[in-house]
Amino acid sequence: MLFALRRGALLGLTALLVLALAACGGTPAPVPGGGATATVTNGEVAVIADDLDFDVDTIQAPAGEAFVIRLTNNENVPHNLSVYTEQGGERIALGQIINEGEVDEIEVPALEPGEYFFVCDLHVNEMQGTLVVEG
Repeated sequence: MLFALRRGALLGLTALLVLALAACGGTPAPVPGGGATATVTNGEVAVIADDLDFDVDTIQAPAGEAFVIRLTNNENVPHNLSVYTEQGGERIALGQIINEGEVDEIEVPALEPGEYFFVCDLHVNEMQGTLVVEG
């Protein structure tokens, strides 16, 4: 009888462990920007604002070359995109506030190699990313 109780308890604990592990294996929470990277090509890079997020969280650009970030707003909330030396740092490029369906071209001057910060100034906590300048 004692063996049957131990076996039953062991089977019950195993079933609970399997259920707990299955519950943990669900779909992971979405990552802002989806972890996507956009690269400056021919002096331009495209970024889309939608669902209080940018479609990229990293922009790669060549050092020593000015470029344009073409921001398209796909939702009915106003957005912009500005570039800073770092979060809370000096502004390098200021994007205009645009509404749904509008496009802004943000001119970014030639930068030294390093990491910079880009953000929607209206939605700082939700919409931000890293500008990586290499070369």
